Amino acid sequence: MPKERTQRFLLFFLTGMFLIHALVFWGLRGRLREGYPDFTIFYAAGRIVRQGMASQLYDGALQFRTQQEFASRVEIRQAALPYNHPPFEVLLFVPFAGLPYFAAYLLWDLLNLLILAALPFLLRPHLPIMQRAPGVFWLLVSLAFFPVFIALLQGQDILLLLLLLTLTFVALKKKADFSAGCWLGLGLFRFHLVLPLLLILLLHKKRKAIFGFALVAFALALISTAVVGWTQALAYPAWVWNVEKVMGQGPALVTTMPNLRGLMQSIGLAHASQVVANSTIAIFSGALLLVASAKWSFAKNDAVFDLGFSLAVVTTVLVGYHVLPHDLCLLLLPVLLVANHFPELARSGKRLALLAPIGVLFFTPVHMLLWFRYGQFSLLAPVLLLWWWGIAGEISAGSQKTSTVLESS
Repeated sequence: MPKERTQRFLLFFLTGMFLIHALVFWGLRGRLREGYPDFTIFYAAGRIVRQGMASQLYDGALQFRTQQEFASRVEIRQAALPYNHPPFEVLLFVPFAGLPYFAAYLLWDLLNLLILAALPFLLRPHLPIMQRAPGVFWLLVSLAFFPVFIALLQGQDILLLLLLLTLTFVALKKKADFSAGCWLGLGLFRFHLVLPLLLILLLHKKRKAIFGFALVAFALALISTAVVGWTQALAYPAWVWNVEKVMGQGPALVTTMPNLRGLMQSIGLAHASQVVANSTIAIFSGALLLVASAKWSFAKNDAVFDLGFSLAVVTTVLVGYHVLPHDLCLLLLPVLLVANHFPELARSGKRLALLAPIGVLFFTPVHMLLWFRYGQFSLLAPVLLLWWWGIAGEISAGSQKTSTVLESS
């Protein structure tokens, strides 16, 4: 397909996906006002702290009463939608709690749009592909991505983590390992999506990055203690694990997870004993992490480094214990990094395993059918595994090419 026709098709496709999202958003505007989005948990937590009851932040009854003050018309909610994030994150939402709920929701989404608009400018010095189109095009790419749409619809905080991962990537590219560790540490409000990356840094003995991460983690622990007190801070891990167990008892939630855990549930592993199920998931997760770490060599060229970081992020999503559709926003960064590698793909002949999963990830009707119609969003996990395999193979090819060039010189 000629280059101009390809560009027109891509623009047409992205615009179509964006329009689907815009129509759904507009159709749900009434429910958004009533408090159906997940933003409810952040807004309610902010109100609790704002009212001087921070020490009771994880009181389920208090959370429910607070949510009923502004979301009493949400018929599907018979108990609190729990705020299960670390205490330090609530400080971000205290200012929003001073506004009416819907105004706070819109302001939070506006800030998330600014994050999406900032990403191209952060990546442009490091990815030539970002220099070939204006920032508005890359914003369209973001808004055409179904997980981004869901994150905005729900008022989730995952785009903030996407920003922090982008800053981590940029810092590593600049060999500013300490800064990279600090940026990654700030993402501990989603610790289950940060710790796999930390493990890879540990395996690569990135001591400065680990030190930066530990320093930020310690500071956040002190802030959390200051917010809710020692008793609540120490009880938080057990409390959040109990919430996870209660929420995960029904298969409906787990089959919504596009990760190894959700995939195992979908193929029937849930009928095995809990020990067998957890052991199987742990073995597969460990294998993916070890291979991803081995593939990602910091000493290779820029292209291999970018693909290695992409593989690390995809691995993080696959092995994360609690991964929901909006969490796939993190894959926007690997999409851009792999897209920057497209010229190399044209010569390598390995395009299918790398490009087909991206097409699926951007095709909104597939997401809607798997999630809304069949309740099996976990079936996206095989697509991510195919992408993982394609990226890993491309890293091996790139590493061999680099070694050949070095030997010949």
